[in-house]
Amino acid sequence: MRCLRLIWFLIALSSLGAFAQQPFLTVSQWVTLRDESNGAAPYENLRYLTTLHRVPTTPEFDQAAQFILQRAREYGLADAHSEQFPIDGSKNYGLMRSYLAWTVEETRLWEVRPQHLLLGDWSTDPIRLADYSHSADVETEMVDVGNGASEADYSGNKDVRGKIVLADGVLARVQELAIAQHGAAGIVSDMPNQTTAWSGLDTTVVRWGHLNARQPSGFAFMVSHQTAEALRARLRSGESIILNAHVKATVVPGHWTVVTATIPGTDPAAGEIVYSCHLDHERPGANDNGSGCVTILESARMLQRLIDSGKLPRPLRTLRFIWGPEVEGTMAFLASHPETRQRLRADIHMDMVGGDPFKNKSVFHLTGTPWSLPSFVTDVGVTFLDAIRTAASGYAGGETLADAGIVETRAGAQGTRNELFADVTPYASGSDHDDYDSSTIAVPSLYLRDWPDIYIHTDHDSLDEIDATKLRRVALLGTASGYVYASLDAGRLPVLLPFLAAKTEARLAQNFGMAQQLVNEPQLDADVAWYESRNLLHQALLGESATLHSIVEFTGGRADADAEEAKALREQAATFQAWIDVQAELRGATGTAPRAPWASAPEAKRVPVRVGEFGPLTYQNEDVLLTRLGRERFGRIKLMNAEASRMLHAQDQSELYAYEIVNFVNGKRTLGEIRDAVSAEYGPLPVSVVADYLDACAEAGVIQWK
Repeated sequence: MRCLRLIWFLIALSSLGAFAQQPFLTVSQWVTLRDESNGAAPYENLRYLTTLHRVPTTPEFDQAAQFILQRAREYGLADAHSEQFPIDGSKNYGLMRSYLAWTVEETRLWEVRPQHLLLGDWSTDPIRLADYSHSADVETEMVDVGNGASEADYSGNKDVRGKIVLADGVLARVQELAIAQHGAAGIVSDMPNQTTAWSGLDTTVVRWGHLNARQPSGFAFMVSHQTAEALRARLRSGESIILNAHVKATVVPGHWTVVTATIPGTDPAAGEIVYSCHLDHERPGANDNGSGCVTILESARMLQRLIDSGKLPRPLRTLRFIWGPEVEGTMAFLASHPETRQRLRADIHMDMVGGDPFKNKSVFHLTGTPWSLPSFVTDVGVTFLDAIRTAASGYAGGETLADAGIVETRAGAQGTRNELFADVTPYASGSDHDDYDSSTIAVPSLYLRDWPDIYIHTDHDSLDEIDATKLRRVALLGTASGYVYASLDAGRLPVLLPFLAAKTEARLAQNFGMAQQLVNEPQLDADVAWYESRNLLHQALLGESATLHSIVEFTGGRADADAEEAKALREQAATFQAWIDVQAELRGATGTAPRAPWASAPEAKRVPVRVGEFGPLTYQNEDVLLTRLGRERFGRIKLMNAEASRMLHAQDQSELYAYEIVNFVNGKRTLGEIRDAVSAEYGPLPVSVVADYLDACAEAGVIQWK
């Protein structure tokens, strides 16, 4: 009897993760997905990708795309094909202006005197040549210009004409000053392009560099900080260092390659769920973003196999998988396929998902949609993440069986037995999900990512830093989420709405906690603090109500299907508001209701409308306002400088404010209402700053005033 009890106890523990993920999948469906998930397959696919220098438009990128295409066909995906989109530096895809292609035949950098030392060779270590370097053949002196990104670095008797400068400033800016303005031949750089708590501790890494392709000349070689410091020390001692740089490369019109494939759903009219990633990166580029590419490929393999075998019912909605250059490939594909863009209902985006946290110091983040696009898609992902974390924690502590712990133990890809170090974060920018989440595309994204990662954008971002167990777990998370998005129908609403309502109420309570802090904020006048705290609660209620209703719209349910849950949410908000009002009165606020700080500003009543092409305003190599308005006008936009706010350093979050300000423009909201929406999300902002930014958008032809 004791043995029997023990067996049942172990079975119960091993099933905790399976029950924890309900109500979106049955236990049987979850176990089927879990048992099919595999970390060895994506790990081995990644092994090949890390041998390729996957810079967009290059032959090796196309080689990587061909490999993905071959695998997609082997896995049985439908309509697997690649497409090429022309780029010439001026052609637009939506709001995004295309870039230029780059091909390299050979490059070498030698120190020829007083030492004979090879500093870089494309054939063995291509990361040492900065992207979009131009052809050159020069033997000349090296000059240390320090940071090199300001005019002061070239003052005095420092003559750099025809020479190679040593600099650690922002590479494109050094190119503009040293090469375009002062006539230098090229650059040797150790620019630190990522900043984390561990930055600078490993001085041997070689970091990725990127020149401005639109500049007509110049090259740059990347070296480690250790090498750069040794060169600086020699130059300071008075030594003359002569370098020989040979670059054979061209910057010309070309194409972006995008691979796509599908698993057809049962109802073509029900729309599509898209899995996205970015295939481009320097070699080896294991975590960034080879890991995301092979993991959505594993999701595709799992779903195709289980649906074909009948172990999972074919979902209503088609599942689409896209591999292309980051952001640029997404915009090119969506611009060229407006019919597909209209069918998209949700996105699972993976950008760096396989890093071993003990090696690259990363935490796995599930990132929600912005407040401008509230959606239940985040809650689905969080539910599966919690189930996987629970299972992983139980296995690591010896409480569950290995199968339930979702570890990878197959030969050739021995994974760790660690817990899954993961959390849920608010919206963060930086990859293709920015496109999908933007208001003119409005496809809510489940964004999965590692951050920080001390080795991304370096030659150390290798297969050695990847955990096959983590690849398996993230593949399971992404596969389960996508399958749910593709399968949901209105018949599930009676079960799902109460579950999601509890999630919205919990988040509203968290926002009440922040509102309590805001109403007592000493930097704000009591009446202003009262308004801002009430505004936070109000905007949170609007967002959570919309999150709840999003699943009703997604499934085509009755418009009032969530009426009971929405009422409970409003009642909770009313209680919180009453408590805030008491605190405001105790602090000295006056009147029966707070008055908006912008109430007397005539500009606050204006209503902006989006016009022109679709897409956000910033891309990999493009800022729409900077391009259309010029550097001088762009520099006068208040949001981009210290005039933004006396309470918050808004310039540190200016891109997020800007992204959401434009997203909240819907032709109905007034400028004051847009100000309130972004202020609740990121912190109070003067209405004049919002007006100034939207005026710049109007000058650039992105919005117009009603």
